[in-house]
Amino acid sequence: MISSVKSAIAGKLSGLYPSARIYDENIPQGFKTPCFMVSLIEQSYSKRVSNRYKSLLSFNVAYYSNKGKTEIKSDCQAVQVALFRAFDTFGAYRAQNKQATIVDNVLHFTFDVPYSELKEEPFVAMQEQTTNTNL
Repeated sequence: MISSVKSAIAGKLSGLYPSARIYDENIPQGFKTPCFMVSLIEQSYSKRVSNRYKSLLSFNVAYYSNKGKTEIKSDCQAVQVALFRAFDTFGAYRAQNKQATIVDNVLHFTFDVPYSELKEEPFVAMQEQTTNTNL
């Protein structure tokens, strides 16, 4: 499930910024900018009625700008506004609790993705039973 949500996030980012590279969880040394790093921050998972489960995935999308020192804040703010507007829905998912902060000239866009799942349990057939009726 997590990989399909990450793929949807990467698809949305590549649609918005086709020239930017998108990394999953780790950025290699000597990376090229502009780029995004998508990482899972937290997951909560709880049981509901019967075999149904509810989960909440929290993601951080970090944006590294390629602008100069004087333009980097305005570039991060422009990307921030674009991400807030674009990430209502992506793929089959929707983002909730969207927040953004700029720390050390890196934009951190965080949001939650809720989902529910139905866990399929294996089919168990009834077995035949023989009864001894000798008295």
